[in-house]
Amino acid sequence: MSNLLTISKYPLEFLQHVLDLSAYLEKRRNVKPLDGSTILFCFEKPSLRTKLATEVAVNQLGGSVIHISPEEFLGGKILHATEDAPGIPEEREALKDTVKNVAQWCDGIFARVFKHETLQKLAAFSDIPVVNGLCDRHHPMQALADLYTIHESFRSDKPLHITFIGDANNVAFSLIEIGLIFGHHMQFAGPMPCYWNREQLAHFAQLAARHGGTFSHGTDPLPFVKQSDVVYTDAFISMGQEHEYAQKLRHFEGYQVNEALFGKAPDHARFMHCLPAHRGLEVTDAVIDHPNSLVYQQAKNRMVTAKGVFAILCNPEYRLENPVPATEQHPSSSSSSSFKTTQLIES
Repeated sequence: MSNLLTISKYPLEFLQHVLDLSAYLEKRRNVKPLDGSTILFCFEKPSLRTKLATEVAVNQLGGSVIHISPEEFLGGKILHATEDAPGIPEEREALKDTVKNVAQWCDGIFARVFKHETLQKLAAFSDIPVVNGLCDRHHPMQALADLYTIHESFRSDKPLHITFIGDANNVAFSLIEIGLIFGHHMQFAGPMPCYWNREQLAHFAQLAARHGGTFSHGTDPLPFVKQSDVVYTDAFISMGQEHEYAQKLRHFEGYQVNEALFGKAPDHARFMHCLPAHRGLEVTDAVIDHPNSLVYQQAKNRMVTAKGVFAILCNPEYRLENPVPATEQHPSSSSSSSFKTTQLIES
């Protein structure tokens, strides 16, 4: 059994295998590793790219998707008033019972939830793979697509300087994780009220030491931008934090990626944003529509990397010690990768 809840639970070799397999499957539409498989989608938060791109990926791999509401799947409330039935629990059904039933009908669960703990509970009860479509702490599917896009754009084995500007949120966390695992120079600039805590900073330092990357951080984006190959930003206010809008927004004055700031980056620097973007807030039109902007390419690659993830997790044949042919590997491939994925799956 295997799940994808976070990035750092996996070693470089497995993540590289996902990228290589994604590229391989995207070029071969006749290969159907999910033929006959059904993936359950459950989303507590709105979604366009995550939901649509992943559903297209599953369909192209020969699988099918069933959407279910959180009320039906994640322990929805009972239908009668509790004051009329004292002692009756509020939950319509225990989550364990729900998941055990779903596992008899479906081959995987793809969930976007408010709390990471919900995914952990699903994984603990489930007999089928659980994939994180976004939670409050992590966004592994976005990180895989982002790194795929970066490597596809630069096609270089050299470490890159990747700078994230803005909120210390789930997108930034997973991006920094995967960048450090691949040995890149990760940089973060954001206001102190919206900064990493000590535990998170220690986690990044450990990843950097283990994999050979570097992690630099501070409150001034300009020094980082000047040496950036990639400048990345995201919405200043994450989903579920709308009630903090006015309070948080005042912290981000000076962190907008505009023409003046992006103009300080090297000419070859790319701009990235996971979308949806609030044009005129965290980024200006001139930057997001810049010739060096990768925002639509990284959105498209959400579909590409979803193929690798679900093929590996839901089809045992793709977890065998059987590397993707060298000619089909992604540009980010390392010649030292072993691709012994049977020993690398997170349980």
